[in-house]
Amino acid sequence: MKSGFIKPFLIGFACGMGITLFSLYTQKPGPVVSSIGRIGELGRTRRAREEEKKVDRALLKAAGFSDEEIDEAF
Repeated sequence: MKSGFIKPFLIGFACGMGITLFSLYTQKPGPVVSSIGRIGELGRTRRAREEEKKVDRALLKAAGFSDEEIDEAF
């Protein structure tokens, strides 16, 4: 029952969002493009922070700290 309802719902929702974004883009492309750019920038920032955290963890591990001590630091 749930699978029979959820799949068409998600397909309809995705199509509706796509049509909405397309119509907004054709009317005023500037704000839509800047919003998409902002979302992309947030993702790049998040990935950069995660990468920095991995490097910091590796440096602490190389310095001899235990996993528990590193987890406390983060």
